[in-house]
Amino acid sequence: MQAIERIITDNNWITLVILFAIVLVAIMKLLAPDKLRDYTFAFFTSGFFKKKVEDNPSVFSVFYMLLFFFSTITISLFLFLMLLQKYYLPTFFNYTIVLCFVVLYYVLKYSLEAILANIIQSNYNTKYFLATKSGYLSNLSLWLFPAIIIYQYAFNPPLFLLIYSLILFIFRAFLIFINNKKIVIRKFFYFILYFCTLEIAPLLIVYKITTT
Repeated sequence: MQAIERIITDNNWITLVILFAIVLVAIMKLLAPDKLRDYTFAFFTSGFFKKKVEDNPSVFSVFYMLLFFFSTITISLFLFLMLLQKYYLPTFFNYTIVLCFVVLYYVLKYSLEAILANIIQSNYNTKYFLATKSGYLSNLSLWLFPAIIIYQYAFNPPLFLLIYSLILFIFRAFLIFINNKKIVIRKFFYFILYFCTLEIAPLLIVYKITTT
C-alpha cells in the first residue's frame, strides 16, 4: 500500500486566540465599562479625546495595557489571516512571530512619540493629535475584531475582510485629518512624512521581512 503523505493544519489556536481576546474585553468591561464604551464609539464622539488629553491618564494603567494587548492581538491576527497565510502555514508559532513584530513596532512607535513630545514640549494640539491617532487605532481594533470572527467562522471570502478593514483604516485616517485639520494643513509636509515613516513604512518592512 502506497503511503500517502497528508499535512493537516490545526487551526484550533485561532479559536484560542479569539477567546483570549474576548476575555481581555470582558476584563476591560469589568474594570472600566465607561472607558470601553467610549473607545468603542470613539469614531462618533470626538469629544472623548479632548477629555482624555485634559485628564492625561497613565498609559501604564491596567485598562490601557489590556487595550494595547487587545489591539495588537487583533491587528496581528488580521495581518496574518490576510497577508501571510499564503506564505506560511497557519500555525500558532508563525502567528506569534507576527504578534511580536506588531507589539515591538507599536512599543517603539509610542515610545518615540512620547520622547519627541517631551523634547519639544508639545502643546495641546500636538497632544490631541497623538491622542486621536492612538485612540482611533484602539477604536478600529474593537470594530475589526467582530469582522475577524465572522470571517473565520461564518462568511470567509477574503475580499469581505479586506474591504471592511480598508473602510475602517480610511475612516480612521479621515477622522484624524478632520479632527486635526489646523495642525495638519499648517504642517502638511511633516504630517505626510510622519504618516509614511511611522505608520506605513514599518508595516511594509515587516511584511517584506516575513515574506522573503
